[in-house]
Parts: sequence; C-alpha cells; structure tokens
Amino acid sequence: MATGEITEGSSSSPELPKIFSFQSLEGITNNFSRIFCKDPFGPVYKGTLPDTDKEIAVKKLEQSAEIPPEDFENKVQSVYELKHENIVELIGFCNQTLQITTERLLCYDFDPNESLQQHLFGPKATDGSNSADPSTNWDTCFKIVKGVCQGLLYLHKLEDPITHMDLNLNNIWLDRAMVPKIANLGLSRIFSEDRIKYYKEESPRYMAPEYLNSTGMSVSIDIYSLGVMMIQITTREENNDNLDKASRIYIKDIRKRWTAEHIASVYSSLDSECLHQVHTCI
Repeated sequence: MATGEITEGSSSSPELPKIFSFQSLEGITNNFSRIFCKDPFGPVYKGTLPDTDKEIAVKKLEQSAEIPPEDFENKVQSVYELKHENIVELIGFCNQTLQITTERLLCYDFDPNESLQQHLFGPKATDGSNSADPSTNWDTCFKIVKGVCQGLLYLHKLEDPITHMDLNLNNIWLDRAMVPKIANLGLSRIFSEDRIKYYKEESPRYMAPEYLNSTGMSVSIDIYSLGVMMIQITTREENNDNLDKASRIYIKDIRKRWTAEHIASVYSSLDSECLHQVHTCI
C-alpha cells in the first residue's frame, strides 16, 4: 500500500486509511501528554483533530522497527477494513522516519471515556463515586459483557479469523454511552506471535496456563481471556497475581467462594432472570 505524501490526515481513497505526519499527531496530543492508557506495546493518547474538533485515540507503537515499512502498511490496511459496533475503528496511521528513528502510530475513530479496567478498578470505582450495590449496575455490566462477546465473535467468524491474543480489561474501551469496544485488536497481525507471547508471559493474568508452553494461535486463547474478564466484571474482584498459573488460581478461588447463596446475597435486588445471568458469567 503506497503512502504517498505525508500530510495531516491525507488519504487518496475512502477505502484507504488516512496518513498522518508524526508532527501533526504530536500537535493534536499536546506533545503526547494527553495519555489515556498504556500497555506493553505502547501508550495511547487522546487527540483532537483541528479541522473538526473530533476526538480520536492515538497509539504510539514501541519496538516496531523490525517490521518492514510496506509490510506494516499492508497489515494496517487489513485492520482498517474491520468494522463492527464493538470494535474500535482504525482510521489512519503514521509510518515516518525521523533521522534514524521510525515512528509508527495508529489512529482510532474513538473518543475514549475510560477503559473497562478504569471503570471497574480505577479511582471512581474505589472512592464511592460508583454505586456500592452491584445490583444497581448489573444491566450496564451485562450490556458490556454482551458487547464484548459480539465483537469477539465478529473477529473469530471472519474469513481470515483474528485472534486478539491480548484481551484484557485495559483493551476494552467504553464510550460515553458505556458501549464496549475491543481495542488493539490488530496487534496480533502487526507484531509477531513470539513478540505478543513474550509480553503476555510477563503478565499471565488472562492467559490459559497451557498457552505459555504451546505454539500457534487459537481463538480458544481469547475465549479463556474473555472468561476471566467476565468473572472480574461480575464479582468486581481483580486478578492481580502474576504467577504462571495466576488465572487458574484466581478462577478456582472465585468459584469456591461465589456460591449460589453468596451471589444471591451480593445481588439481592435482582430478579431470577438476572441472577441466572450472573451465574452464567461466573
């Protein structure tokens, strides 16, 4: 995919992602100071397009220099073509060499409100700003669960299925209407499997233990991570352990303590249908 002239949001066709200069992205993010979140692949910043005042998210990729420029752009194009209500939509990128450094950034058509991690376990969740009674928030929680499931199903049912490989609470972004969007889904195509697996081994909280010693990508990796997320959404108990078998230990402990009686006491104001939903998520 030819990039052509590097300008602020240029695009030769509506079928191609926009091409942003590094300088323009530096400007709209206030010199990369408006940070939204960060993961091992790089930080995400909030940016405001000057011509429309539209808010976007800008991910600055780290350690991507080994990817050939044309290969990188082809992979970006494949991610750009993904469209779904529960997927963060890629609108453009930067692939620019400054002196000896190549800067790679991804731009998303999304005004990030907060990540699911921030919503569940951030300051607002712990200082009493959110309701202490999970029953009052269950409709929103279940809406988030269903949205993530629908987005993941879309990725897995593509003609060339995509395994996210890094599904976690930080990679679920919530918009102002609390609609969940799966973020960073293209990293499994942009980076090698070995690179992604290396980072996941550093924090195995969402990973099936058997994947640590296996090869190849499988949608079952995402399904396992989804299950861990659903438990955290439902119980509001965070898995903070980074041991090799952290996820398995966490799940075993939750299922031991969250009996039917405990669920009924925590979600005391829910009707039988909603209680069944809670049981299903755990």
